[in-house]
Amino acid sequence: MSETPSALSTSALAKALSKTTKQMFAELEALGWICRREDSWSLTAKGEFEGGSYRESPKFGRYIIWPGRVIEHKALTSPDLHMISSGQLGKQLAMSRKTTDQLLLELGWVLAAKRGWVLTALGETAGGSQRENPTTGVPYILWPAGVLDDPLLKHRAGELHQGVGGDELCCCDGHRVANGAERKLDNWLYLNGLMHAYKRQLPFNEPLFADFYLPRQQLYIQYVGEQAAKELPVKMRIRELLKQHQCHLIELNDEQIDHLDEVLPRQLLQFNIEV
Repeated sequence: MSETPSALSTSALAKALSKTTKQMFAELEALGWICRREDSWSLTAKGEFEGGSYRESPKFGRYIIWPGRVIEHKALTSPDLHMISSGQLGKQLAMSRKTTDQLLLELGWVLAAKRGWVLTALGETAGGSQRENPTTGVPYILWPAGVLDDPLLKHRAGELHQGVGGDELCCCDGHRVANGAERKLDNWLYLNGLMHAYKRQLPFNEPLFADFYLPRQQLYIQYVGEQAAKELPVKMRIRELLKQHQCHLIELNDEQIDHLDEVLPRQLLQFNIEV
């Protein structure tokens, strides 16, 4: 029977718990045992209470060591107690789970699997931890609560809520639209990976422009809510021409814009588009 070591560096602790060093640092930060100060890790009061201390090395400088007993600490052997799902993350960001998943995909932190989500190297750096449903085998990811303070995540989430650079009409893909409803729609298309044009001229002999056009699917999407009330006569003419030439068209009102995750996937399926 092997003896419990008297002291462990964080990397040695990670190895003892069969975790990566990045994952170990992320979990310790989520537990509030350590924090990042400038370019190095520092102990918090909680970390010192758990037995953490510093050691000096001529080669590596100052680093943190832990008493061997922490190997059996419940917080480290059951780290999921201190982690959150993408759904819980979305609630904190005031987003739906689907939008949160798409945002994490856009950040490069996750990749979509055939079923579920797979963590990337960037996601691991942000503190994500890969998990798998023991019954179905579906992969999923848990995040430390501290990820909510990640500057990049906060910035991208702010773009969705407030517009790029605080411009309420500027979308995540750089399009500058006419109103808030169009911004919601543009961001939704972008985050769901649907290539689209904004204010695309129709292929007719009239100077008319569709709100959105998906070239790969040859599909037009029009917003016909209150924020576009002054444009309704023009939009009705666009509808007439598109139907006359048997072009694919989706029209969305204000209620539908407010529930894009539920409404738009069903409508897109009518044109064999899955998201």
